[in-house]
Amino acid sequence: MELAEIYKEGNRMVAVLRNTVTDQEEERLVDRVVVEVGTLPVDALYFDLKARSVNRGQTDQHAIVEGRPQPHADEPGLKLYRVGDAVAGRNIHAAIYDSLRLCKDI
Repeated sequence: MELAEIYKEGNRMVAVLRNTVTDQEEERLVDRVVVEVGTLPVDALYFDLKARSVNRGQTDQHAIVEGRPQPHADEPGLKLYRVGDAVAGRNIHAAIYDSLRLCKDI
């Protein structure tokens, strides 16, 4: 469901919700509407360390999909990858899964 419209009805509001698959709409009489619009990545540390890393902060997406180690995995020095909230507003499970796929061969 997505929020399609909000309008006042007396001292309350009507939230119009649209099913994104069927386009069918329904109305709900509510006291409040809270809208979540996403978050910005927490990536300052990533950018601070990027130039010092042997992989320059790059992640080989093809290697991840194919289950292969990342380039530079055997080289000495700092390997830097963006996961979790450094990429986008994501939950801890996404960060753990990304980290597992990146580091399983190290």
